[in-house]
Amino acid sequence: LVCITTTTLAGTFSIDPAVLSDTVHFQSSAKLEFVEGMTSNIAGSIAVNPDSMPFGATGSFQVDLRTLKTGIDLRDEHMRERHLHTDKYPFAFFTIDSVTGCPQTLRADSTYQIQATGKFYLHGVWRPIAVTAEVRRGQIYLGGESLSIRARFALKLDEFGVPRPKALFLKLAETINVEVIFTAANNLASSSIILPNWPERK
Repeated sequence: LVCITTTTLAGTFSIDPAVLSDTVHFQSSAKLEFVEGMTSNIAGSIAVNPDSMPFGATGSFQVDLRTLKTGIDLRDEHMRERHLHTDKYPFAFFTIDSVTGCPQTLRADSTYQIQATGKFYLHGVWRPIAVTAEVRRGQIYLGGESLSIRARFALKLDEFGVPRPKALFLKLAETINVEVIFTAANNLASSSIILPNWPERK
């Protein structure tokens, strides 16, 4: 079943880090060192009707790369200044273009495996990516509904023009595994994400 994205969507589920707990976690398994890091600074929203999933979903998200932490301050500083260049590109973005594997309806307190395709923006360019996600529909305070999502995908730094560090203490693998965990609710204010006008990197 392919969920076709349309504009006939009911409900916006938004992320509010001040209210809900969210995590962006990355791992690098290079030959000489294992590096992992995380941040909770993620914003965004999803437009979707959980009772009619074939209408699809759209959404956009923003992560503040300046808040990524690996547990070593000097490594974090080098990662931001020499490789991600967060002074010029402080944020990464992801947009949802389409989803597949959806049921007709997301039943409450049930978990579903879906796939999403979209665009990932990093280091001044964007590229299409595929994401595998677990989605769970539930209730949240004040009678609102929530979608709890755990998404996983892989990024190749070279494809985004990110130079990999040469120092042994900051060795990174070519492919970075990313996991994003967040809860979005339909009774929170919608996040306003302004996507940059970056070119596609072929």
